[in-house]
Amino acid sequence: MKRLLLFGFCGALLAAVAVLGRPADKPAQGDDAARAAAIKLFQSLTDEQKKLALKDLDDKDRYAEVFPPVERKGLPFTTLTADQKALIDDVVRAMTSEYGASRCLEVAKQTGDDRRYLNFYGVPEEGKPFAWRLAEHHLTLIYAEFGKDKVNEFGPVLLGGNPVNKLWEDEEKILLDLRASLSDEEAKAVVAKGGGAAGAAIGSAGMKIGDLSEKPKALAKKLLEQRLMVFSDQRRKVLEDLIASDGGVEAQRVAIWGDATKGHMDGGNYTWKIGGAVVLIDWQTAGKNHIHMTVRGKKA
Repeated sequence: MKRLLLFGFCGALLAAVAVLGRPADKPAQGDDAARAAAIKLFQSLTDEQKKLALKDLDDKDRYAEVFPPVERKGLPFTTLTADQKALIDDVVRAMTSEYGASRCLEVAKQTGDDRRYLNFYGVPEEGKPFAWRLAEHHLTLIYAEFGKDKVNEFGPVLLGGNPVNKLWEDEEKILLDLRASLSDEEAKAVVAKGGGAAGAAIGSAGMKIGDLSEKPKALAKKLLEQRLMVFSDQRRKVLEDLIASDGGVEAQRVAIWGDATKGHMDGGNYTWKIGGAVVLIDWQTAGKNHIHMTVRGKKA
């Protein structure tokens, strides 16, 4: 009898999981979940909150890339309710992977509510263009939809941290391995001169991933993959399509500035970039335990 009851319970549990599509404690991911949370959040705003949060779809501040904890345009978190803040976290979890969400939400704790800002560019509605933007110290996230128009852009998304501790150590390890794997001739091409400022286009610096020998080529692809892992499957597909439109992964360039023979916690001070004419993925060591990271894409 006990076995029958246990079997019945397990069967009911499996059926529930099948119906729901995911465990009850796992947050919803993907564009449908992000859109639903963004719409619910906007509808929860008071008229006064909407005056501060709502901008035109093509407002230039939508593309601003600012790392420091400065005063910004938009709706400050000090005016939000607990439920509204929870909906913001829901959007973050929906547009990122579990790996990405855990890091973004951890970085978010480093900034006080008086320097965290929410904006909507266009009224969020299903099937219509709009953008949702969270901006604060070391974290800018944009979720954008374009209605029936073709998607030709991503971000900009800013990541990092101060203190960053071990949040991005997997990515750093791949970069250090990549630098160590370069032949002398490859290093002459990949290790660039100058500063390599955060967010600056890669231009003609470095060399194409496809021109590297097998080991550094594989590591450069792995490094790009590690950054793409931050985002949900549907969000990363936007980036992957933009990369494909620019010749694919092997046509992207990789460049390193500074000393990438050791990690930032051990005194390494370096910047790296992967990208081309459409997409930019980068990392700037701003100091020990202090990182700036950029992800953006836009077709002309």
